[in-house]
Amino acid sequence: MTTVASQKPEIQTPDPLTAELVRLQQENHHLRLINQFAIELHDLSNPDEVLDYAAKQVVAGLGFVDCAIFIFDAKTQLLKRKAGSGTRDLPVHLGVAELSLEQGLVGYAARQKQSVLVNDTRQDPYYVPDYFPSLSELVVPILDQGELLGVIDCEHSQLGFFQSAHQLVLEKVASILASKLRKAQMLQRLEQSVSQLEYAERLQKALYQIAAFSSFADEFSGFYQRLHQIVNSLIYAPNFYIALYDDATELLHFPYFADTEDDEIDPNQAFGKDVLEHSLTGYVFRTNQALLIDKAQMLAFDRAHQIRIYGSVPECWLGVPFVGSDTIRGVVVVQSYMPHIHYSERDLELLTFVSQHISNALERVFSEKRLQHQALHDALTGLPNRSLLLDRIEQAFKRMQRFPANQLAVMYLDLDRFKAVNDSLGHPVGDAFLVEVGRLLKNCMRQSDTLARLGGDEFAVVLEDIGSVQDVTEVAQRICDSLQQPILVAGHLLQSSCSIGIALTNAREGLTGADELIRRADIAMYQAKQDGRGLFRLYQEHMGRQDSEEFQLDQDIKAALTQQQFQLHYQPIFALGSPRLLGFEALIRWPHPQKGWIAPDQFIPFAEQHGLISRIDRYVLQQAVAQLVAWQAHWPEHCYISVNVSGLAFSEANFATQLLELIADAGIKPAWLAIEITERALIENIAQARTALKELRLAGVKVLLDDFGTGYSSLSYLNEFKLDVLKIDRSFIASMKPKIQDNPVINTVIALAKTLDLLVVAEGIENQCQCELLKSLGCDAGQGYWFSRPVPAADAVCWLS
Repeated sequence: MTTVASQKPEIQTPDPLTAELVRLQQENHHLRLINQFAIELHDLSNPDEVLDYAAKQVVAGLGFVDCAIFIFDAKTQLLKRKAGSGTRDLPVHLGVAELSLEQGLVGYAARQKQSVLVNDTRQDPYYVPDYFPSLSELVVPILDQGELLGVIDCEHSQLGFFQSAHQLVLEKVASILASKLRKAQMLQRLEQSVSQLEYAERLQKALYQIAAFSSFADEFSGFYQRLHQIVNSLIYAPNFYIALYDDATELLHFPYFADTEDDEIDPNQAFGKDVLEHSLTGYVFRTNQALLIDKAQMLAFDRAHQIRIYGSVPECWLGVPFVGSDTIRGVVVVQSYMPHIHYSERDLELLTFVSQHISNALERVFSEKRLQHQALHDALTGLPNRSLLLDRIEQAFKRMQRFPANQLAVMYLDLDRFKAVNDSLGHPVGDAFLVEVGRLLKNCMRQSDTLARLGGDEFAVVLEDIGSVQDVTEVAQRICDSLQQPILVAGHLLQSSCSIGIALTNAREGLTGADELIRRADIAMYQAKQDGRGLFRLYQEHMGRQDSEEFQLDQDIKAALTQQQFQLHYQPIFALGSPRLLGFEALIRWPHPQKGWIAPDQFIPFAEQHGLISRIDRYVLQQAVAQLVAWQAHWPEHCYISVNVSGLAFSEANFATQLLELIADAGIKPAWLAIEITERALIENIAQARTALKELRLAGVKVLLDDFGTGYSSLSYLNEFKLDVLKIDRSFIASMKPKIQDNPVINTVIALAKTLDLLVVAEGIENQCQCELLKSLGCDAGQGYWFSRPVPAADAVCWLS
């Protein structure tokens, strides 16, 4: 132990006996003090309480004016004031609160691990004045087996106040304190370990619960409430909310909001950009980064980011972002209004994990809702489709039974001359026109009315709670007037109109079938077209449109699709160089239950004109894929089936995606299916054709160009599009001459195909002469009556065998 002492003033020496008595009394007092200190310290366990008690006892027991205890931080290598008594009982921002090992007598004693007693601080170069300067100072290090734990520092305004006896007592106090601190630290670490273990167990259990119920959540209010309960069991979270922002609508809403200070927010209430741009929640949305901020930081944050607090100002705020779907983003937030409760990085990690499970649950439910929406809505316009329309009408019937005073009406709309728009300007303009028409129709209706697209250029409107016929005719007239105005679409000013059929019913009539109500409206629509177009007509019993050939054909096609009356017959395609089967072309056939076989040319043109061809295309593709699956069980390496696809279906933006999904769901190889498209289908929508062809061929689906030579026969686009097969139209085959040199067109087509590395298939081969001549010209394959007529699937298996 080293003691540094300054020159002391002369004092009168007492007689030896008195001096010894005083010494023994002081020593006895100090022993009692140390003994009492050790006993009372035994009952304390918290390190802060231990230090605070020690500082106070030093001042009270030794008659000092102050005492400060510094604890050594090994990480920062700093001595930090943790307790003070007397004139050193100061707030942390006053006096010397931190010292390095190089500063002051405190730093010196800590560095040397020895006590320091200074009788005159004015003469000591290490002295650093505190809030109240002193003239003498006693510093004793707190050591545990040579390891520095801290320092006890006492100062006095009187020169030479501290004696060696004080130093001895303070060293005993430091020794007891070191032992107690070490035990308290060990106990605290043990308690922290136990607490962390218990927290980890609770956390694991809670996170498992979150993962489990988020996987099956189908009702969000209950999901959010259960989530809140679990989060609140782990961290302080009575104030908890979830915010969702839709990028598509640019609206913010709070589906769950729990707060002890502010009123609840309606989950259906939407907020605009102002809240998004000037709130803490909006800041997390904009930056896509978590934010942990306390009340003291909010003022500066407000100035830097123009943020204002909505509602009560929290003491601490923690928000974590998450992604809910392609367009939905979210933020989960906890906040504290208690000054002593602040959030930590551990809380941030927990909330981040919670946000991931919210994201997973939302994505799953949104995906299901998206699929449900796709199943019940038109892909082009986003309007309800026939399935949803029928459901809405059925629900309307039920409501009408409860409120019999009101009527129910259905309007059937068909655009006049829409086919001319498609034929002259192409399908992209036609599609854009339909979307704009849908928008105009919605503007003519009430909020409670349902507008649906039935396919092609046909729409339907359901009007509930109708008081009179005039209520319906007013809506119909608004629609007619609106659609008679020129519509600007893709730079084209288009003039159109629509024919509307209206069917009404009420509870007294007893009609309960949605299909019948639509049928009546459809009949009235045909009457409106017959009367001059651009008109509306109310259904009357005398309207005999049921017997109309066109109307009946429309109904028969729709029934055939619903009842799967259409059949596929398969015509084999053979290599001309050898008797090898390459594939089949699937051709639609219609055995009508009453009218017998109806030829394709009697219904395909009608279906194209009235917007039914896409439904027929999808039907044929589904049947062909189902046949491939059936054949796969017996002939795993059989050949392909090619299906004719109309230009209307091929121009749909999601055609390739839906076809590949159909193939994947069936579990067949894409190379087993081929599609046949005409030159017109390619030319009408070049951009869409290029995208679809690339997607299909990349997946392995063959693409055949059908009826080559009957359309544009453009070499430029034939070179641009990547195809697999070129099919020569049967009209060229039928007019073939016996000599090779007398068939320049076919010769040129085959030579062109070879140059472009395309296979050539000839359609309509009906005799051996044609077959041999085509083989001589270099044609790769052929089909026709010479080989086989189109036959049912049951008869086609003989070629597979």
